Amino acid sequence: MRLAKRGMALLFVLLLAIGTAVPALAAGQTTLTLQVRIGSTSALINGEKQNIEKPYMQNGMTMVPLGVFQRAFGTSSRLEGDDTVRLSQGSHTVTFKIGSKTAWVNGKKIALAAAPVMKNGTLMVPMRPVTDMLEAKVKFSSGTIVVTLMSDTGVPGQPSDNEAEAPATARVGSSHANWSIDYPADTVAQPGDDEFSAMIGDLDGSYMLQIHVWEEDRNVSVTDMLEQLEQESLSAGETLVDRQTFPNAAIPYAQIIARDVDGIYWESRRYYDEGHVYSLYMGDSLIEDYREFDQWTDLLDSFRPSFNTQGVQTEDLSNVKDGYISAASPDYGVTLKVPATWTPTGSGQLEYSSKDGSFLSLHAVSVDGSGAAGLATWHDFLQAKTDEVFLPQTAKPVTSESVQASGQDAIIESLVYDLGGGSFYWNWLVLENEGYFYVLRYSAPEGAYNKQTFLKIVDSVEIDFEAVPSRFGKLGQISYLKDLKLDVTQSTPDFLFAAPAYWTTQASDGTGLDMRYFIPGGSFRVSNVDTGLEASAAQAVRRYAELKLDDPTLTYETPKRTTIAGVPAIAISYAGTGTNGNLYQAEDIYFRHQDKTYWIHHQLDRGTATPEQLNGIERALQSFRFLPAK
Repeated sequence: MRLAKRGMALLFVLLLAIGTAVPALAAGQTTLTLQVRIGSTSALINGEKQNIEKPYMQNGMTMVPLGVFQRAFGTSSRLEGDDTVRLSQGSHTVTFKIGSKTAWVNGKKIALAAAPVMKNGTLMVPMRPVTDMLEAKVKFSSGTIVVTLMSDTGVPGQPSDNEAEAPATARVGSSHANWSIDYPADTVAQPGDDEFSAMIGDLDGSYMLQIHVWEEDRNVSVTDMLEQLEQESLSAGETLVDRQTFPNAAIPYAQIIARDVDGIYWESRRYYDEGHVYSLYMGDSLIEDYREFDQWTDLLDSFRPSFNTQGVQTEDLSNVKDGYISAASPDYGVTLKVPATWTPTGSGQLEYSSKDGSFLSLHAVSVDGSGAAGLATWHDFLQAKTDEVFLPQTAKPVTSESVQASGQDAIIESLVYDLGGGSFYWNWLVLENEGYFYVLRYSAPEGAYNKQTFLKIVDSVEIDFEAVPSRFGKLGQISYLKDLKLDVTQSTPDFLFAAPAYWTTQASDGTGLDMRYFIPGGSFRVSNVDTGLEASAAQAVRRYAELKLDDPTLTYETPKRTTIAGVPAIAISYAGTGTNGNLYQAEDIYFRHQDKTYWIHHQLDRGTATPEQLNGIERALQSFRFLPAK
C-alpha cells in the first residue's frame, strides 16, 4: 500500500508546494518579492534570507527551484502522473513536464529552451513561464533577479499586523478516515490521492511520512501485520533491517525498518482498529543507521486511530463535505463533486469507482466525426449504438431529459438493461460547447444505483469551456461509442489481426503473450498455453466438466476441427451462467504454429450477442495472420 516511489526527492519537492496548511492573512495590498542570484544558494524571500538550490542559466533560461514560488507568492502545485507538474495561482496555471521542452501557460502551449530537471534532489524549472503566469514584474541586474508581485492576501505564512496570530495547530489528521498525529513545527501536510492517504514532510525536503488507511472486515493480529509489511518490503526489492511487534502498546502494531533501492531508510508501522488498517511509512534521507529512527519515536507514537483529541486543535485534511469530495479534470477544465466513498481509478481524465459497482467517467469528444451532429441528435445516436450492442428483449429504450449543467442546456440520457443477473443502469450527462461534447457517464447495478446521486453530481459540475479548445485539437469518440465496423490492426512479432476499434484493451496478468480486450457484455483474449494442440483441447473439456459442478446450466459441444490463420485448430463452444447471473456463450480455439500453442477465448453475455457484435468477433478471427519468421 505504500505510494509508488517516483523518487523521494521529487515527492519532497512537491510536498513543499502542494496544499500547504500555512495561513495567509492580510489587509490591503502587499508587495511580495523574490530575489535570487545565479550561482548563489542564498535567496531573499519577502525580506527573509533562505537557502535554496543554486539558480543557473541554461540555453538563455533562468532555472530556479520550484519551491521558491510557493514560499514567495503562495502558489500551489500538484503532481499529475509520474512526471507532470501543474503550478497554479488562482485561475492562472503553468504546466511543466520533467525533461520536456514544452510547457502550457494559462492554457497556451509554449516552447522552452531548457526543460525542467531534477538537480541534487530539487526540481528546477524555467523562471520565465512562472512569472508570466503570475503576471509578475521581473528585473535583471548583473546576475541578480528580482521578482515582485502585488498580493491581496498578504505574505504567505505570516499573519497581518491587525490580526491576532492564529494558534499553532497541535495535531493533524482526517475526520473522514478517522486518524490524527502530532503536527511538528516547520512541516506541511497534504491529502494523498484520495481521502484515505496523506503525506507530511519538512520544509527542507529531508523526510516524509505517508499515512494510508483501508477497511478490513476481520481482526488482524500484529503477527499477521508484521508478515504483511515484510512481504511488501521484500517484493519492493528493499533490504530488511529490523522487524518487531508491539502487542502491549495502547494500539498494538507491527514495525519494520528497511532500506530501499535508493539507499533511503524507511520505518513502517501497521495498526488495526475497529475494522480499519492504518499504515505509516516514515522515510528519512539523512539517516545512515536504522537506530537513528529513535528520533521519530515520539512523533510516530503520537498516532491515534481517532480524529478528535479533547482540548487540542487538530487540522483536518479531509475535503469531505456532506458526504462528497471535490474532483477535477484540469485538462478539460471540469470540476465536480463525487461521493467520498468513491475512489479514483487512476485511468482517464477523471474516473471513479466504488466497491458497490458504481462507476463514473468523463470524456471530451469533438462533435465533428463523433457520429452525432450535435446535442439535438445525441439521443438518436446513443439509441442506435444501444441497438447494436443489446438484443431488444434485454434493454429498455433510452430515455432523455433536458437539464441545466454548468450554466447551459444539457441532456441526461438513461439506459436500463438486464442480462439475466439483475438490472443495470447507465446515465449520461451530455453538454455541447465550442465544437466539443462533454460526456459524464454514471453506471451502477441494481441495489447500488441512485439517480439522486447522479443529479447531485450534475448540479456540482462546473466547466471552464475555454480549457479544451485551448489545449486540444480534434478528439476521438469514446471507445464503446465508436463505429462497430471500424477495425484496428493489432500485431506482435509473430502474428497480426484486426480488432474492432470499439473494443477496449485490458491490462494482462503476466509478462508473456496475453492480449485482452473488453467487449460490451464480454471479452476477447489471445494467449499462449504450455501444452500441445490435442492436450490443450482435452484439458479444456476436463475444465468444463469441473465448472459444471458449480454451474449446472453449463453445456459444451464436442470439439470441432477447423483452421485459423491457415493452420489446424480445435474449437470448442460452450455456454452457461456467470457468477453475476448473466447467461453467456463462449468459444475456446486452440491452434499451433512453430512450436507454440495459441489460445483464443471469446465470450459474450447472450443479451449482447447481437449480429453486429458477433460480426466483430468473426472479423477478428478471420483476419488472424502469422508473420514470416525473421
